[in-house]
Amino acid sequence: MFIADVGAFAAGPGPDGQTLWSAQGPVVSALYPNPVEVNILLGERESVDEELIAEVIRDIDGYLLSGLRFLHAALMADATTFGLDAVASEQFREFDPSTFPVDLPQLNFYADGEWLLRFAEGALPICDPYGVGVTFEATEPVRLEDLRTYC
Repeated sequence: MFIADVGAFAAGPGPDGQTLWSAQGPVVSALYPNPVEVNILLGERESVDEELIAEVIRDIDGYLLSGLRFLHAALMADATTFGLDAVASEQFREFDPSTFPVDLPQLNFYADGEWLLRFAEGALPICDPYGVGVTFEATEPVRLEDLRTYC
């Protein structure tokens, strides 16, 4: 698979007989020192919105910030979801993307138009052991994903 403005993707086996396509070139963010992993998970005869993927990657830092802001708002609204009490969450009251305690962002795109911004690591209890995610519908973050409930 090749997506304009993104590059080549290599195919590998995915869950439930699907194919996992992984970006071959690095996707670099100014917010994180390591490249951002980009994956597409497709079943047989499924397709993905290649224009959306290219748009997200062109503005990678904008989408990472959007996801971080979404996580921050969710944390401030209900700290217990993140495994914190109100006192412990106060240290995050002021939003600072450079110190917000999640790391190793990963983009996972699907045929249904939703995609997941997953932070594979983090210092919040919700991040142990699979990280935490924000689901986007096209360009808008719509829900928090507690990945502990999926595995």
